[in-house]
Amino acid sequence: MLVSILTLSSAHTIAIDPIRFSISTSATEVLVNEEFEIKIKADLLNIPTNTVYVFESARAFRLKVVLPEGFRQTGGSYNDFIEGELSGSKPSAFYTIKGKFVTAERAGVFQLLRSHKSANSASNFVEVDRLSFGMTEGLQEGAANARIALAGTISYVPYLSMSALRSITDTATSVFITDQGGAGIFKHNPSSTKADDGALTIITSGKRYERVYSGPVNVEWFGVVGDGATDNTAALQAMLDRADISSIYFPKPAVSYRIKRLNLRSNKTITLDEGTVIEGLGTLGAEERMIMMNNVQNISIKGTNVVFKDQKAKYTTGEQRHIFAMLGVTNVTIEGVAANNSGGDGFYIGASSTQKYSENVKLLNVSADNNRRQGLSIVSGKNIEVVSSVFSNSNGTAPNAGIDIEPNNPDEFLEGIRITNPTTRNNAGPGIVILIDDFKGTNRVVDITITNHNDDGSVYGAYVSRATGAIAGTITFQNPVWKNNRHNGFCASNYSSNACTVQVNDPTVIDCNVAGSTHAVFGSALLVYREASAIGDANVGNVHIIRPKVHDTRSVRKIVSAFAFEDISKKGTVKNCSLIDPVTLEGLDVLKYVHFAVLDNFALSDKHEKLTFDIAQLNRTLTYGFYKRIFHNATSTGTRTISLNGLPANYPEITFEVRNGQILRLIPTINDNILPISVNKGKYIQSNVVGNKITLRKTTTNSWQVKEMIGTWTVQP
Repeated sequence: MLVSILTLSSAHTIAIDPIRFSISTSATEVLVNEEFEIKIKADLLNIPTNTVYVFESARAFRLKVVLPEGFRQTGGSYNDFIEGELSGSKPSAFYTIKGKFVTAERAGVFQLLRSHKSANSASNFVEVDRLSFGMTEGLQEGAANARIALAGTISYVPYLSMSALRSITDTATSVFITDQGGAGIFKHNPSSTKADDGALTIITSGKRYERVYSGPVNVEWFGVVGDGATDNTAALQAMLDRADISSIYFPKPAVSYRIKRLNLRSNKTITLDEGTVIEGLGTLGAEERMIMMNNVQNISIKGTNVVFKDQKAKYTTGEQRHIFAMLGVTNVTIEGVAANNSGGDGFYIGASSTQKYSENVKLLNVSADNNRRQGLSIVSGKNIEVVSSVFSNSNGTAPNAGIDIEPNNPDEFLEGIRITNPTTRNNAGPGIVILIDDFKGTNRVVDITITNHNDDGSVYGAYVSRATGAIAGTITFQNPVWKNNRHNGFCASNYSSNACTVQVNDPTVIDCNVAGSTHAVFGSALLVYREASAIGDANVGNVHIIRPKVHDTRSVRKIVSAFAFEDISKKGTVKNCSLIDPVTLEGLDVLKYVHFAVLDNFALSDKHEKLTFDIAQLNRTLTYGFYKRIFHNATSTGTRTISLNGLPANYPEITFEVRNGQILRLIPTINDNILPISVNKGKYIQSNVVGNKITLRKTTTNSWQVKEMIGTWTVQP
């Protein structure tokens, strides 16, 4: 007796299985007791990651075959509850059943069932394919036309290509599209009026099929390809322009997604797979930005090790071709993204024509490298948060900074600027530059806090300048580390004493002045000054350096002075400044820790006694660059003199202490006196009584004033 073998469609549940299972045989007719072979195959499908699966850990499985009456297995590799797992490196698995019919059966079915990897006889199994047979010859369908019955319906889900669906008339209410990049389930929606976009909606034979999905829309569904060559601008912009697409997903491309420029719309969430690269074409116009956000709200761009980059070498002029431009935006978060090789800035935060600030912007774990102007510009913002981000190798046009905080106009804002754990490296300009002159004479209140800044190798670690009038507010650097800077670790240049307070708390400067200036001002670690040709307010200053540490660890030391305060232009004084309790001054010339010129209202303390000096066995002459808070003679073995040599009015006060029984003598210049104890010019004062001390202040060009005196100091006869 002959038994005919044929394949029919497989039953399936409402969720898709990432593995296509099939059971088949090459036999078309077999005799009773004639052995034949049945093949079982498992193929891993290219299923989108947001597809709902039948089982958790759906790439692993156990199989069971329900055998019909009259069939006996005689061999093969299959056994009930056989276990397997597929992956990219193992996309298929094969099993065989050898057996025979021992009785003549009029009809029956071999049912192929699958369950999860830990299944046993008590677990739930799902039928994934079947092999039917009957007494008469039947039609054998190929595996490509296998159908999976939907639970609770009498319709089927065919596996089809997009072109196949468009070219046939099918009764199925759901289909699974198999196209690379566009795979997924589509369901017929008779009430839909949506246009055919070839991605979310397909119209064929008057029927609309809509993609069944949850979560973000995959850019590959819209034909976006990451081959490193195709211009995806039009396809991506079409997605961004659609109000019905709020969440967009970029899978990691084979090479990169190429674009010219994109305009982001409000209420978009963009997620990029780890390692994704989006690359510009290098064709931006002088005022075009690669990713533009103008007057938009509620934008999120997130990834891990994601890179946006342009073709900087093609931009030899201009400075506005930014990677990310945020103009008048609200509620924008960018996380885990690099912005490299632009013709302008990596990131730009500023005003639009209708909103004069960007608000609630967060840059989290971002980076910017090798941009033409700078890594990040903050031009106008309220509540701007930058956390654990890196800005490096800015070069091409000024200011060449890692971070530039600088308004363009007096009607902009710098409020609630919080930069935490920033790293800047090897920028042709400063690591961080702050230029706020546009706010002078306005009611703007500057509020900037920079915490744990670490710069290595930029021209300056931090540079504050161009404030030539009254400005309210506070700029705070908390616990920065500035090292290997070409010039100073910190520099405040032409910064008005009436401008907002600059507080530098617990700074550390290491091995600065790489350029090797021998000038006490320009070779200093921390500098407050006005250059010779600068104009501006009457006085510079309002900079306060608290608990600083300065180290020069090089075999050839280059830091000339730890601190320098001077108005080189001589237009005014350095006013309203502080130097509080230096902690470490390592590897410096002990005679050149501090360079002072004309100072007014200067606060100084030295509880760690880093500015205390034992004159020992040498006579000393005070100069601009040889300031100490306290001089004493603790180890002197004879009379020692200190010449008060031509220092200017308003030079900071100095204390002289007698710490052993030797004479300590203070000698003014021939034209100076020491008031009130020595009214005659050129007369020295001296003491050899242990515990005696005197504090002097240069109050006028030719007069020292006694501020405090303990014990008797004898005046030269």
